[in-house]
Amino acid sequence: MDNMFKVGFWNADRRSWLYKVAVAAVPLLIAIGVITGDLAQLILNVIAAVLGVSASGMALSNITPDNVFKVGLEVEKEENSE
Repeated sequence: MDNMFKVGFWNADRRSWLYKVAVAAVPLLIAIGVITGDLAQLILNVIAAVLGVSASGMALSNITPDNVFKVGLEVEKEENSE
């Protein structure tokens, strides 16, 4: 559980999983009768607000996707020899 708050833990795959679980949990709770449809709407609004606010923090700590490599290239300018 301590790893959740370390930089790099919330990579693109884990963030995607978190969003999927949060959105799928509410309809399941309705189906088994734990919450009503009206309450589900409020819960989804809260989830959207929390994920919306926390998404910027997650995005800042994981700016590039896991499969992107940055490569630097230096190109020398050729002089015209007329």
